[in-house]
Amino acid sequence: MNLDFVNDLFNNLKEDKFVQNFIKELSNYLDNNFNSKSEEIPIIEDILSKNNLTTGNKNSIRWKLNDVISKYEQKNSDNDAIYFVKDKKNNVYTILKAENGNIEEVEITKKDMPSNVKINDVLKIRNDNYVVDDVSTKELQEEIRNMAKEILDKQNVNLNKNRKDGHLYMVTEELGNNRFLWDLTDAPNKEFEEVDIPKDLLSMATEGMVLKYVNGKYEYYSDDGFERAEKIDSSLNINSNK
Repeated sequence: MNLDFVNDLFNNLKEDKFVQNFIKELSNYLDNNFNSKSEEIPIIEDILSKNNLTTGNKNSIRWKLNDVISKYEQKNSDNDAIYFVKDKKNNVYTILKAENGNIEEVEITKKDMPSNVKINDVLKIRNDNYVVDDVSTKELQEEIRNMAKEILDKQNVNLNKNRKDGHLYMVTEELGNNRFLWDLTDAPNKEFEEVDIPKDLLSMATEGMVLKYVNGKYEYYSDDGFERAEKIDSSLNINSNK
């Protein structure tokens, strides 16, 4: 028998087996890390990832989570503690236990949890076991999203007050995808944190750049922001001394 033919056949079999194993492992990985993960995102992080928020409002949403859970527990628990599944890491769940208006963060291992539990679920204790309360889960998640929406709506109202068509704004600070802007047209009004800078401007929107707000969005105007700011400052000083 031709030895080259045997070697080729053997290599092909190895390749096929390798490919089969690879596909199997890839499938398992995708199932474990993507399909399930889509349901395993903490609700606060999900909200923050889908909305453009100022730094202060991001922190407000995080801080108010406990308050929302506490108020819900006091209105709906019938004196029973509720357990909100905040997060999970290495088969250990981070739980916010709400009871009598107080919040306590505890950790519970997977083996002590119901098999159908997910992040963002609400648990109660029945017959000495944790059980998922579907009604409370739906209601509390809605309360949390309403809290975030209220903060987002107030943010948008405030930002719209600062966005004025035809005005020039100097970038004073970069913070992730957000930019602190100073209204050069209405100087010396205070600066504000803008969350909606066009993506094609982000890399170039550094300190000192001047943007113009036109037809509902920012566009590049010039790079002489510091010079313009100095002239405004000098003008204000001259006027104040008169």
